[in-house]
This record gives sequence, structure tokens and C-alpha cells, in this order.
Amino acid sequence: MRLWPTALTTCLTLALASTPAPAWAGDFDPDAQPPCARDPQATGMPSGERIYQWIEGIVAFGPRRSGTEANARAAAWVKCQFEALGLQQVHFHTAPTWGWQATRHGLSVNGFAIDSFPIAFSAVTPGVPNQFTTGPDGLQAEIVDVGDGRAVDLLGKSVQGKIVLFNLRFQISTAAFLPLIEFLWDPTLSAFNPQLFVANPYQTNLVAVGQRLMDAGAAGVVGVLADYHESNRYYNEFYRRMELTVPGVWVSPGEGARIRTLLKNGRNTQARLDLDARRDTVPGRAVVGVLPGRSTDAILVTSHHDSVWAGAVEDGSGTASVLAQAQYFASRPDGPPDKTLVFVTMDSHFSGYQVHRSFGEKWFSPQSPHKVVGNVTIEHIAKEAVNRSGRLQLSGQSEVFGIFESFRAPLTRALKDAVRRHDLRRTAVLGAHGLCGTVGIPTDAFACAAGIPTASFISGPAYLYDEQDTLDKVDRSKLLPVARVFADFIEAVDRTPSDRIGR
Repeated sequence: MRLWPTALTTCLTLALASTPAPAWAGDFDPDAQPPCARDPQATGMPSGERIYQWIEGIVAFGPRRSGTEANARAAAWVKCQFEALGLQQVHFHTAPTWGWQATRHGLSVNGFAIDSFPIAFSAVTPGVPNQFTTGPDGLQAEIVDVGDGRAVDLLGKSVQGKIVLFNLRFQISTAAFLPLIEFLWDPTLSAFNPQLFVANPYQTNLVAVGQRLMDAGAAGVVGVLADYHESNRYYNEFYRRMELTVPGVWVSPGEGARIRTLLKNGRNTQARLDLDARRDTVPGRAVVGVLPGRSTDAILVTSHHDSVWAGAVEDGSGTASVLAQAQYFASRPDGPPDKTLVFVTMDSHFSGYQVHRSFGEKWFSPQSPHKVVGNVTIEHIAKEAVNRSGRLQLSGQSEVFGIFESFRAPLTRALKDAVRRHDLRRTAVLGAHGLCGTVGIPTDAFACAAGIPTASFISGPAYLYDEQDTLDKVDRSKLLPVARVFADFIEAVDRTPSDRIGR
């Protein structure tokens, strides 16, 4: 689950690059780019095709990992779109985050090469930039299997100085949120199928197992993606509660079974793990555009523009959805909204949420010239994919969508009515009132943790952290309905007196 970071300087780290690693931003400076001219044709609610073209535009930059040139160019591109759509005070809000990349990695067991992929944020020195290498000979040690890595699995096993094999387990399925459902628009009940009980990649046992293995003296780790399709291209977020100081790689379920066969057939099975990686402090950027209203009370409309792969669903679809709202509201013929609308796309989603936190410290402060009274976050307009014999296949349906909300009852009804009116099927409205101030919600809606009434659209497809998050996974049929639902809802929040928005 994505949680609000607790410190700016101690919760920094970014994700791995595939080999070769993406280039750092180098000489490209987003701040030096000239402003873009207003587009007079950008009026009204954009078509679904136009929203999809925005997704194509940001995906064309490639993996948008923090600190890379692609990330910097994507931020400059979003800024240009905001300017072209007629937003005002368009600027970057910056904060330091981490850039992390691996330039060499490998794994072999008893001399047999094992296909692997580096664990993002492994081999770090807590709290500071670092370079790491296992050296020309790699880390060579006995490999030991601890299964799911629970405390009971380690009983009687010594992992001191060894390379440890463990199962990465996904822990939360969509079905876990059934008790929170306030409303479900699914006339054909298509959401009630076996996929409802398949755990998504958001929440895993990595933090608990990683800490346990480091405490026990493991020299390196090999994570078997036991609940995944046949892929090792899993790129986890930075889990700030645990910094993995030892090198690690992911292997697919099939390669994990192969390693276990080698372990079963021999004693003191030897492995070699290679990893060269580094992390550096890099600038993170939020792109901010303002549509002034008749008051300084403000509604945030947010997503994030960074990604670790092509990021069509996460979060090209969210970025394009923010642009759709910006075009609609900036071109309304009936004048400015009652409340100021602030459109934002964030960086640092995968590297520790430092930009989110810094933005919140500025905008949620009593010294801010605006009082943020509501938040809408839009992410992951996705097609459903099913694991069939190790391969992901599209099912022909939308992923099940959830909208976590913490508004007063009249606005909750307005949200439900909009979902029904625009026939946004397979969508559940989920009560987040008890979550926002405690464990948080599994979305990018950082305002929720600050006590700001929030409606956050999210889905959890199986490919979300995988290189298979490509343009074909975007549910194009839902782009316009999602835009219309949230335009209606934002208008409802805008009409509502600020003291009647949240509980």
C-alpha cells in the first residue's frame, strides 16, 4: 500500500533501470523551456481519442524514472500542456528525491545461469547516496531456501553470510475491500469472478521478510515472484520503512522452481549474485497549474507523471485524465469556478513520495494563500489481465475500479449518481473515512492522510509494476466516462459551501 512518507531526507530512493539503465537528465533543463502558447481549439470536454493521444504523448518519452532525461522531458511536456490549456501560474514545485539504477546484475546456481532482474532499491546505504558493487567475482555463497520468509520458516536455519531464497507474496486482493463498498455499479455482476480474489502487486511481504533476513545476517537475497505470471520484470516501489542494504534479484516462478530443484539435488548448493548499482540525489518535480476561482478555497486534481516502464496505465492514464479536467474547466463558458482549481502531476511516486510530501507541506500549511478543501486523484484506467499458465492475457473487460472517498453524504451521493449516469461499469465507491487518518488508502491520494476530503480513482491490474504496462492495456472505452464522472463530481464539490464538504 502506498503510504505517506514520514521524512524528506531519510525516505529517499528510486527504482531500478533495466540494463542498460536510462540516462540521467544531463543537460536537459525543464525550467529553461519556453512557455507554450494557448491552444484556442482546446475547449470543452475532450474526446476519448484526445485523452488517449495525451497518453501516447507521455508514453513516447519511455520509462520516466526520477532523475532521468525522460522524466525531466515528461515534466516539461505536462507543463506545456497546462499552458496550452489556459491554466495560470504554471510552475514546477521541486523537492529532492532519489535516482536509483543498476548497471550490471546476474545470478547463477551451481554454475547454471538463472534469468533474473534486480530488486529495485536493494544494496543501498540508508539515508545517503551510494555506489555498490559485488565486485568482479560477484557475491559467492551458499544459497538457502526460507520459503515465505516468516519467522517460523527461519527456525533452525542459519542464513548468516548466505544468499537467501524467499517467496515474494502479494497480500491483498480486490475482495479484501468488499466491506468498504458503499455503492457498486456493475449491472451484470461481472466483477464477481475468480479475479476478485487474486492479490494485486501493491502490498507484499517484502518489508517484513527483507528486515528479518537482514537482521539474521543474510549477505544477499533472491526473491521468487511466487504469485506472479512468468516474468521477473517486477519493479517495486520504495518501501520507506525498510531500506534493503544487501543486493537482491527477482526471479520468475519457473526459475524459482528450477533453483529449488537444484537445491533438492545437492548439498551446500552454491550461488553467485552480481549487482552493480547506485543511487543519487536528483530533483523531483510536481507540475502545478492553477485555474483561479471566485475564492481562495481550492480543489486539487492530481495524478503522477513518473513511471518505471512505459507507464501507459500507471500513470499515463492518470496524467491524461488530469489534462482532461484542466481542458474542461479552463474553457467553461460560464466563467471561473467558485473555488480555485489546482491541477497537479507528481514525481517521486516510486522513489519515496518526497515531492508529494513537500507539496503538501506548502499547500496544506496555514500560511498557504489557498485553503485546500477537497481532492480528486485519478489513476490506472486499465484493462483486466488474467494469468493463464504463466502468461498474462487480456480478459476483454475493464479492471475493477474503486473510488475511495471521504466526503459528506450529499457529495458521496453526487459521486454515485455520476458513476451511474455515465455508466462507469465495474466501479465501486468505497468509504475511506476510517482509513485516511490511520493506515491510509492504496492510492496516490496524499491529501487523504492530511485530512482533506478525497475521491481517489484506482485499479490494481496484475501488470502494474511490470514492463507489460503498455498502451494496449489502457481501457480506451473508459477514458471519456471517467472524465465525465469526475467533471460532474468536481462541479458538485465546487458548488458546495466549504464547511459542508468533509466530515
